[in-house]
Amino acid sequence: MAFSSSSLLRLIYPKGIFTSNSNYCILGKWSARSSSASWFNQRGLSTAQDSPGPWLMLPPEYEDGKFCDKDGVFEIGKRSYKFYSLLDNKVQTPCFDEVIRDLPLTCRGSSHGWLALLGPQNEGFFLYNPISRHHIKLPSIFNLPKLPRDQVMRSTSHTTWRDVQKLILSCSPDEDEENCRAVMINGFGNMLAFCCPGISKEWTMMRDEERGDRFYKDCVYSTSRKLLYGLTNGSGLETWDLGGDPASSPKLIKVDECNNYPSFEVFLWFMCLSNEYLVVAGEDLLLVVQHTMNTVGPDGSCFNHIDKRPRPDNPRHMTIRFDVFKHDPEKGRFEFVDSSSSLGGLAIFVGQHHDAVAIPATRFPELKSDSIYFTDGYLNGPLDGYESDDERVGDEKFSGRDIGIYNYKDKTVSECYYPWDIVKDKLTTPIWFFPSGKI
Repeated sequence: MAFSSSSLLRLIYPKGIFTSNSNYCILGKWSARSSSASWFNQRGLSTAQDSPGPWLMLPPEYEDGKFCDKDGVFEIGKRSYKFYSLLDNKVQTPCFDEVIRDLPLTCRGSSHGWLALLGPQNEGFFLYNPISRHHIKLPSIFNLPKLPRDQVMRSTSHTTWRDVQKLILSCSPDEDEENCRAVMINGFGNMLAFCCPGISKEWTMMRDEERGDRFYKDCVYSTSRKLLYGLTNGSGLETWDLGGDPASSPKLIKVDECNNYPSFEVFLWFMCLSNEYLVVAGEDLLLVVQHTMNTVGPDGSCFNHIDKRPRPDNPRHMTIRFDVFKHDPEKGRFEFVDSSSSLGGLAIFVGQHHDAVAIPATRFPELKSDSIYFTDGYLNGPLDGYESDDERVGDEKFSGRDIGIYNYKDKTVSECYYPWDIVKDKLTTPIWFFPSGKI
């Protein structure tokens, strides 16, 4: 099932707000680009054929139930962890180690075929490969500065787990353990820290004394350029050299103040939440912006942040649009990619807690070209969700259901296996996972 962004607007906006010549119409353009794949440099995109393609990591299933006792301690029945394979159109159930099955964990990273798993009260932080069943212990986050220990120690699971927003790897530890780097966005200030998995005893903060501490929205590592890119809250793009020696510290080598990209239309600012993702696509660096309606009722009515009407009992978030920008390193700015051209035949995968990935759709005929595969932009990820809706905060009660495929050229959204279910509202947000090698 597919629906257009324009038809969606007719459903959720009162009659008369948008007219055919409105500057805010979702079908309007900011700029015109010549077509095509010439806009993207696909040199460096992987062409390996032994990968099973993208999987969607699903919330765990419990055979014997799950509950919290009066002290907030988890008692967990027998669990199984499942992944949905887009190419095979079936659910895969890898055999997880006991250390995974016996702990209430949350996933804070999916990168190069590995998961970053965090235990309750931030104990038991490690990398795990569900295919090889190999795991690597990561340093404790308790040594990190500016991380309020009293808040880290809270017993409420959804508070402590937020101390790590995202973890990515520079490569698979199986491929190059000595040069592998783990980088995470951490703490209530969303700062950057790195370590060498299996080697480092502690995390090292990534700082530049001249610029001070910054709030990071996202980060991504380019394997072809061997550079880390970080997007700051002020839309600055930082370029870091992580160094080749495990004992060396990362160096900030360039900063582009990329706050030039156009202000979003008034209705996007007023009605939507926006998530920004950095994506490495061959030799190119992209900025992908996801616009999500904050609250949409079952009847299609929408509510903004100042709306005084009673909110519906079963609202949902709804992604209605994506905008893509390509970084021009010579100009030090992002250039808007008009939808009248294309994404160069790419299929792009974005969401929370994992590497954003760009794949030529020709590599896997099952994928849709010039499309963005997205998951819910809210922060609650698998493995373990909350025991009850009362443990969730505000609209997080309704996260995990905004999943689909956005066609960048014709602005339509289609379902992607895991449609939201208004009845089953105790969901955690699925995460994209790309197994490395043959299964």
